[in-house]
Amino acid sequence: APPAINCRHELTRMPVRCPSLAAIRRASAGESPDGAVQLLFVREGGRVGLVQRPTETANGADQFFARYLERMITDVAAPGVLVAVHREDGRPAHTDRRLWTMLKERLEPSPTTLLDLVAIGTDQVWSAKRGGPLKPPRRRRSARKSASRAAAR
Repeated sequence: APPAINCRHELTRMPVRCPSLAAIRRASAGESPDGAVQLLFVREGGRVGLVQRPTETANGADQFFARYLERMITDVAAPGVLVAVHREDGRPAHTDRRLWTMLKERLEPSPTTLLDLVAIGTDQVWSAKRGGPLKPPRRRRSARKSASRAAAR
């Protein structure tokens, strides 16, 4: 008898890391009007591989806009996608939260993982997945202190 084939491995999604806050800021740098959307397609390992800028804004997000973004996302078929919406104050509008909910439902069966929807402002970046602002990683003071103590000895 031929050996059994394990198809289960092919059906499971590989985990994709969300890009760092610095990578998100780099990929979405530049002047953009309030409500401008960018799709950051993420490769394995959390690196941004492609950035697409739809012509419409999230200010009037509805089912048609969600379908439009869904088609763009599924056509690229990257392992992961992060949706970035430019907001002056870095806080999401009601339409951004609705768009997050609609995209989660629409992309659940697709092979592309919806990593997050972020509102990007000049001073902060807000995450829909976390329900709050993203903060840059803190530097460990203990490593600096121990290095300076060793130098002082």
